[in-house]
This record gives sequence, structure tokens and C-alpha cells, in this order.
Amino acid sequence: MTAVPDGMNPAVVLEQRGRAELEFLAGTRAALAPLRERVRARVEASPQAAGWGDAGGDGAGGDDGGGDGGGDIVLLREAVSAELDGTAEQSVVGAALRWNRRVLTPRAEDAFAARRDALTGFASAPAPGEIADRGDEAVPRYWQYEFHGTRGGWDGHEHMGFVHHELVYRYLLVPAYGDIFTQRAKVADAAPRDDYGAICDLGCGTGQYTLKLAERYPDARVTGVDLSAASLRYAQRRAADRGLRWDLLRAPAEDTGLPAGGHDLVTSFILLHEMPPHAIEKVFAEAFRLLRPGGDLVFSDVAPYRRRGAYQAWLDDWDAEHGHEPWWRPAAQADLVAVAEAAGFTDVRQEGMGPGSYPWVTFARRPPEPRS
Repeated sequence: MTAVPDGMNPAVVLEQRGRAELEFLAGTRAALAPLRERVRARVEASPQAAGWGDAGGDGAGGDDGGGDGGGDIVLLREAVSAELDGTAEQSVVGAALRWNRRVLTPRAEDAFAARRDALTGFASAPAPGEIADRGDEAVPRYWQYEFHGTRGGWDGHEHMGFVHHELVYRYLLVPAYGDIFTQRAKVADAAPRDDYGAICDLGCGTGQYTLKLAERYPDARVTGVDLSAASLRYAQRRAADRGLRWDLLRAPAEDTGLPAGGHDLVTSFILLHEMPPHAIEKVFAEAFRLLRPGGDLVFSDVAPYRRRGAYQAWLDDWDAEHGHEPWWRPAAQADLVAVAEAAGFTDVRQEGMGPGSYPWVTFARRPPEPRS
């Protein structure tokens, strides 16, 4: 039986069939490991992979992303395709992963439906609370995409926030990727100051990162912004379970409508890769507007390809293409330092805070007002 990871509700229990189906999906992914090692060997044997780091550093330093090299991801994909297309190992791995993603959300929703009466109480806030809403006229077109293959998108189910957090994360993502909540705590701890009075978390989702911010800065007023009403409802429930109060707002991160200059820290965790480049530029501009002079920006997201070894860069890009991540590649190639500086930020720096340079964190500051 799957252990309950930190950050999830241990009282959430599925019927045996629903639990077994989700554990089977996790097991099929894990069982691909030997085939994926054979795929890795083929990728790393490609001449394009051998020269991956030649464009400016030791980019071929393996999955720890130890260098800051370069390489053309399109050329790498083309070269690797010539080696992999039609091979048994990649055919099986690719088909299995695509099937896994296609059935994951329906299976999780079915598991919820089988115990709906028991689980709805955990999925809903104990008492109605106010979630401010900019309205549907503010929703950008890109939001209609079914990210991660999530059927219907992040609002495709009334309780998608609960379903994704308590079922998909618990049974699939944590076994595959490890302690994702510690990553969020590490980024929250990395903000430059200890005395933030007002924090805005853009793209807060179900409040995983928001919770770490609230724990790290208990005296701060925390505002969570997201476009998913279902995610915000579950964020509200998670806050209530911990005796916390967050201000929650349904709005696009690039156009929150919040008052200008009202925050000491504007931050996000794994938001930018789900936005097209023009929206990313607007998010930095909006963060600058929301910050008080001297306030800090801390944005964490996917690692740049240049910080990944050849195999991991190829895998990131293949996975994004086949995993419903249309803007991963632009995000992994974006010059966020230039974007931040164009928005007016200074003291811009970046740091990889884990294996493979993930999460990749951009730090910046809105300049203080000049002394008169």
C-alpha cells in the first residue's frame, strides 16, 4: 500500500479497486526503468549528444546539470530520432507513457467517484469562504489547454484540485519524482529576507507552495492567485485544516487586478512553463507592478536545457511534447534574466536548487526609490 507523503491528508482512503488501479499506473511507469536505461544509452551514443556541451560549457556533465553548456535541442531531437525511431525499447516506453497519461485523470476521477460521499467532505472547505474572482472575461486563451493531459483542464472536474493533489500526486507523482514538497520549502527558505509583510504567490494551485510560504513567514499576509477555481477551493480547504487564512484570487498571473505596490515578495513555483512567452513577459511586468520599491521576486521553474545533460535535455523535451506541455521548450530556452531586466528589475541572478538544476530559481529586486 502506498505510504501517505508529507503534505497530504492521511484520512483520505480509496476503495481497493481505485487504489489498485492508481498503484498499477505507478507500477507500469516504474517497470519501464530497464528499457529507459537502454534508451538513455542510445541517446548518449548519438554524436549530437557527445557535443551537447560544446556551445559554451560543460553541458554534457550528466543529469546533475553541473555545467552551463549549450546545444540545439531541435538538432539533438532529430539526431536521436534517427537512432531511436522504430526501436523496440522506445516504442514500448513511448506507448506506455502516452497510455499512462491518457488514462490517469479518468482513473483518478473514477476512484474519487467510488467514494464520493466519504471524500467530498475532505475536498470541500468546512465553511463557505470568499474567493475573489476577476471573472471569465479575464481568462486568457492559453488557459483552455489540458496541461499534463488532465482531462478537461484544471477545472475539468468540480474537485479537480483535490483529485490531482490527493490522488494523482500521492499515487503517481511522488513515487516517480520524490519529495516534491521539500523542493517547495527549499525555495520558500531561499527568499532574501525574513520579514516579509505581504507575499503574493502567483499560480498557487492547491496551495502546496503557498503552505510552505505561510510556514516560513508566519507573520506575512499571503495572497494566492490562480486561474483554477477547483484548485483554489482545495487550497482554501487546506488552509482551513491548518488554521491558516490566505487571501485567494481567481485571476491570471499576468493581470491580477491587485493594487500596485502592495507586496514585499512576489513569487511562484513551476508556473512559467505553462504560459506562452508573451505571457511570461507580462508576468514579470505584473510582479514588478505588485511589488513595493525594494521588494523581491523569486520565480522557480523548469531547468534550462543548457543546464541539463544531453539525455535529460532530450527526455525533458520528448516528455513535454508527449505530455501536453506546449510551452515547456520556450520556457527551458528563455532568457529570464533579460526578461526580468526588461521589466525593470535589478540584482537579477539564477540558481539551480536541486539535482539537474531543478528547480531553477530566478531572483530579482525592484529597485528602491531614490533618496531625495
